[in-house]
Amino acid sequence: MYGVILTAHSEYSKGVYSGLKLVIGEMDNIRVVDYLESQSYEDLDKNLKATYDELSKKYEKIIFITDLLGGTPFSRSVLNFGANKFVRVLTGMNFPLVYSALIKEDTEDMDADVKSIIDDGQNGITFYQKPAENKQEETDGI
Repeated sequence: MYGVILTAHSEYSKGVYSGLKLVIGEMDNIRVVDYLESQSYEDLDKNLKATYDELSKKYEKIIFITDLLGGTPFSRSVLNFGANKFVRVLTGMNFPLVYSALIKEDTEDMDADVKSIIDDGQNGITFYQKPAENKQEETDGI
């Protein structure tokens, strides 16, 4: 399994993780780092590094999942960990993406695993279409 760090603006990460706990229960391979309005870049960097250090004691490969491409949690994750060959930084956090990352078995090809995780996240974005009504043609009693 991969270590997973959720980081996003405000308490979005905490909310996603809270929902996941209802579905799959507590997981040892996930941590949450909120980026609150009151925090500086340095505060976020410190929290990300401490969380990474803790999680990397048990998991060699870590996936950061952030909310917004170019946003502060994404940018700081890339700045601090983007050069690490055992780290990938994803964006577009949603429930299926995080769920997939949490249960994905670690293989030798981290990039292929991450592609599969992203596919799961993208496939979770859809809309409901009401099924077409099945009208029977009326006949003249035949």
